[in-house]
Amino acid sequence: MKTQAKIIALTVLTVLLLDITVASVLRVAQQQGRLGALVQYFEYGRSVPGKIERWREQPGLPGNLRDVAWRDDLVAESQAAFATEADAPRVRTYGMSFVNDILRSASALDPDMVVDAHAGPAAPPNFTFAAFEDDAMNRRPGDVVVLGILSSSVHGMAALSNRTWLFEQPAPFTYPIYRPSSDGLTRIDPLVASLEDEDALRADPNALSEWNEQLHREDSFFSPVTFGGVWLDHSPFMRLVRRAFASGVMTSRSKSVLSQPADGGFPYEETLRRMAVAFSDRARADGQVPVVFLIQSRSPGDPDLRNILVETLESAEIPYLATADYYDVRNPSGFLADGHYRKSVNALFAEAFLELRDANGARSRD
Repeated sequence: MKTQAKIIALTVLTVLLLDITVASVLRVAQQQGRLGALVQYFEYGRSVPGKIERWREQPGLPGNLRDVAWRDDLVAESQAAFATEADAPRVRTYGMSFVNDILRSASALDPDMVVDAHAGPAAPPNFTFAAFEDDAMNRRPGDVVVLGILSSSVHGMAALSNRTWLFEQPAPFTYPIYRPSSDGLTRIDPLVASLEDEDALRADPNALSEWNEQLHREDSFFSPVTFGGVWLDHSPFMRLVRRAFASGVMTSRSKSVLSQPADGGFPYEETLRRMAVAFSDRARADGQVPVVFLIQSRSPGDPDLRNILVETLESAEIPYLATADYYDVRNPSGFLADGHYRKSVNALFAEAFLELRDANGARSRD
């Protein structure tokens, strides 16, 4: 028995010493700007609060997403630009990098087209729809308004922030959750709505407690595995353990959301349909041309946006661009390593968009 205890104690001591050594090496390597990929590998397992705090302390870190895509900042920038721009229609987009890529290609084909883009990294439909709603005062009659829906982000509709469902890159910007209701959609706004709100949590334990309580109550991805035990971030070994567990938790919860689109915990199919109709109704009421982008990414497990939405869009006569109509996602040659479409494929989508724009009587020019 004593021998076994000694072996266990020696093993624990060896692991601790190795862990401390690795932590020291990583710290020095980071300070010297060396071993970037290896350092980042261990950083992926840091807790969500740990990542956000580290970004706050070191704003120059590569991949820092702490300050991006806060809706109040997007709307403020939009308002400032709107106040000085020429009184002429333009294209207003609400989406993510996929939408931006398509409109960039469209601008190359039509250099006179003016685009006002509002985007967030991997933005789910509830972000893009909320940005459209909140930016209403910064559009004018005649504008073409694009709502981007990305298949790989649909499960994020059951979240209040990227921080909960994208563990390795938890951008903390927030957005509402929408649920079907008797009069259309119910909007559940996050208690943290701005970067200022985020910063204030550090000095207000009650606000932090209320925010975590809302995440626990409303957000399908909030988990103690990804948010708890921040002190474990000091250990490279425990970061690896957390990353492994977090990956399983996120995969399980994503499948849970997507596997029951109608009668599960989150009715995302009906929510998407109501979003599309509400988007179109508001745009048309304001004298604008609505266009919905259905962007199918390469993951075979993504919801089929065309199957979910096209019947509704065609019934309501809402113009739409479904990327699946122009490119087969089963062909990997059209994708970059990071999952985005290649320029040549985006050019196909851009041509289709310009034809759609012109067919609906909208030419967006300065």
